[in-house]
Amino acid sequence: MADEARLQISEFTHLSYGSLTCTVRCLAGVVRVGDRVRLRSAASGSMAGGLTVSQIWRYGDVPFIDLGMTARVTVTSAPAIEVAAIKRAAEGTPAGQWHRLGFQLVADPGAL
Repeated sequence: MADEARLQISEFTHLSYGSLTCTVRCLAGVVRVGDRVRLRSAASGSMAGGLTVSQIWRYGDVPFIDLGMTARVTVTSAPAIEVAAIKRAAEGTPAGQWHRLGFQLVADPGAL
């Protein structure tokens, strides 16, 4: 995945201790299953790193998403995803409007 790859999150559809699923729109680059990403928000910066893209659904299960495409993406993590912090940051924001909070999945080329 290129360093500039960015996915804008429209809505979180599932949040749990080791994974999250969200609807996204690709703003830059190409993201593939197996790529490493980190979650960040405009308000609080980096919220979770070392996430792995485990599944992408776009007209079925596909291996990538690129510029302008929308999809549902699942990322997983061995360390805990800070679910409570994500929920606090998004509290009171209607579904489909979370992109206004600046949540993004961005390339994490430095992750192991």
